[in-house]
Amino acid sequence: MFNWNDIRVFLAVAEEGSTLAAASVVGLNQTTVARRIDALEHSLKLKLFDRDNRGYEITAQGMVLLDVARTMRNSATSVISTAEQLTRDDQGVIRFAGNAEAMQRFGVGLVSSFREKNADIAFELMIDVAWNKDQPPLETGKADLALRPLDEISGDALVAKKLARFPLGVYCSQSYDQKYTAPKTLKEIKNHKFLVYSNDVAKVMKAVDWLNLQLKDSQVLYQVNAVASMVAALQTGVGLGLLPCVTGDAHPDLVRCFQHDELHHTLWLVASQESYRRPAVRSFMAFAGQHFKKFERN
Repeated sequence: MFNWNDIRVFLAVAEEGSTLAAASVVGLNQTTVARRIDALEHSLKLKLFDRDNRGYEITAQGMVLLDVARTMRNSATSVISTAEQLTRDDQGVIRFAGNAEAMQRFGVGLVSSFREKNADIAFELMIDVAWNKDQPPLETGKADLALRPLDEISGDALVAKKLARFPLGVYCSQSYDQKYTAPKTLKEIKNHKFLVYSNDVAKVMKAVDWLNLQLKDSQVLYQVNAVASMVAALQTGVGLGLLPCVTGDAHPDLVRCFQHDELHHTLWLVASQESYRRPAVRSFMAFAGQHFKKFERN
């Protein structure tokens, strides 16, 4: 009889393409991963992978099993998520996740305002590691709600509320402006160096991708993967970079160079379907919609 843990290993090898890459996903060493694949093939009497120097290539039999294994994983994830939700129902706690910038600028204040009128509802605030390729807390059931600055929200298992649309701007330090004279329009950027966000960020924020496309490779100094990192990099005075205006304007040592119609992002409040069944979660999402009306931008 096969072991569910071996199915997890099988999925990791199939999706990552090698036992080495799969090992980091499942938290085992490479030798153990290879051994578990051998054991699964033996117990099922199937050949799931062809092995060669390039890695593990899934066979036709493996492809058929892959769809079933993914269904098993989804079911297992649903069981865990539901169990997490039921536990929090008993405790009366809402776990609220978001990246550090979103939580600092918006999440903490939103929770504080809500609890002024709903003191009986407790919260646990969580920092959701941004742009992680692994599933974030909301999708794995570890959080009830998430604050996400993204262009679009996808996923049938999610309930999303669009809170506000915020402008972004190109910023530099005061020292950079004094030394090089910061550009005031997009047309003036050709002689300036930029700090840019990583490709993972560009994939989910059109404004980041749009600005990156305006730059030549020779203009890019290096990449960062978070707003806090961009702020720190800009403060060194080495170049220009993109920031939410609400963040850039909060730093007196930074200068807003210019804005553009293409530079904006949307803030969403997202819940899983399981979480949204909880009255406290629905109440918080409704409150958030009213709270953010003052931030609306046309």
